[in-house]
Amino acid sequence: MAAAPVTSPGLPQAGHSSRALPVDEAVRTGPEILIWRRAFPGALDQAAEARRLTRFLLGGTPFADDAELVVGELAGNAVRHTRSGSPGGHFTVEIILTSPRREPLGGPAAAASVLVTVYDLGGAGVPRFGGHGQADVPCAEGGRGLAIVTALAERTGFQGAPATGHRVWAYLARRP
Repeated sequence: MAAAPVTSPGLPQAGHSSRALPVDEAVRTGPEILIWRRAFPGALDQAAEARRLTRFLLGGTPFADDAELVVGELAGNAVRHTRSGSPGGHFTVEIILTSPRREPLGGPAAAASVLVTVYDLGGAGVPRFGGHGQADVPCAEGGRGLAIVTALAERTGFQGAPATGHRVWAYLARRP
């Protein structure tokens, strides 16, 4: 029987509606995980590059479609809404695959879960997973991305602050 994921103390934070971070998935190392991390220049076309990288890494897994959409949304938000999109800015994408039952991971196709994270440089606000934005306006062209991410993921959340940058993540798990 697998142990439940350890959660980060103090989450969710006040005014923060997302669920707790699966810390054990983010910090353990060994043959049961694969970790990829890449920095991208802070330009909107780089969100598409981040999606392509995600598709390349996770192709052949049950997570490829959802993870690609999640990365595209989180990277696009980093460029549009934070200092990552300013001249000289950047964002970083991290993908962590974990095996079932903490067995050695033979390759991406055997993964039981994936933790997708985008790191940004901070900005004027914080990510809103609760649908308090343009998504409430029926004809709005934006504001639905984090709601879609939340619908696809088992858990979502963020750490950080506008002054220091954010770590925005989505945890996807194989469904029985």
